[in-house]
Amino acid sequence: MSRSLSSVLIVIGSLFAVFFVTWLYLRGRVESKPIKAPFEHPFLALAHPEKKPFLMLRLAAPQDAIALAAKADKSMSVGAWLDVRLGGEGQLVISVSELLKSGTAAGKPVEIATRAECREAGLFELLDFAEALRNLPSVFNLISRRPGLSNKVLEIWAPEKNFSISSVAIQSESDGTLKELREAQPRGFYGSSQATLIQMEVLANLNLEGLMDLKSDLLISSTEELRRDGTYTPRVRDATLKEAHRRGLKRYAGPARNAEIAKELLSLGYDGLIIENRSVLDSLTH
Repeated sequence: MSRSLSSVLIVIGSLFAVFFVTWLYLRGRVESKPIKAPFEHPFLALAHPEKKPFLMLRLAAPQDAIALAAKADKSMSVGAWLDVRLGGEGQLVISVSELLKSGTAAGKPVEIATRAECREAGLFELLDFAEALRNLPSVFNLISRRPGLSNKVLEIWAPEKNFSISSVAIQSESDGTLKELREAQPRGFYGSSQATLIQMEVLANLNLEGLMDLKSDLLISSTEELRRDGTYTPRVRDATLKEAHRRGLKRYAGPARNAEIAKELLSLGYDGLIIENRSVLDSLTH
């Protein structure tokens, strides 16, 4: 064996040894780190009475929420999921799509559309849902690439205002949005950003997920991937879900596009599901 090859092998072996010793040290820290008790927020009592799974119907119109309270059964509780965007006039618009789907401004981004254009496209504002969602557990999924969304939500989200902190949880894929809201209103209940999920995935792959200083009160994955059989599954992996369970956090996922996927996710141990349409909700609550 040449001297140069021996040197390379020694360096590689040293690196592996250092990595292994470092991993053992970090793993020891994981096992010795105390588990922080989960935030006992009023939202949990409302969304999970008697520890029932929580089904969130994705709403587009206030009238869709009226019959939700009657949908709860002995085995599951029911609430709402709303995709909230910041419109062109600073209004909070409910829209799954980034673009207007109809009207004279069809194809225009919601974030620059006027109130009139959004109304013409059949979209409602968050304030339109205030009465229909009163005392109904709801999750607001905040979607925006513009500054100002957090401040608009804070204007209407308080016990003495339109939406109660006790009945609303806030979710966003933007870590910045959640951080702004958490600092401005620490009494709120918050989900997990995309950055949080990715960080947990990386640590979980190294069996070091316990090292993460998790700020989220809920673990929510609203992203999904297509499987070979043509169905969708949440991108959060088993190791991440087990870590959330170890910490006592609720785990939500979706959207579940049919009853079969919903039942599979519930059997895997998810505590809440985003339901895409009423027919799926009907089949589960019946």
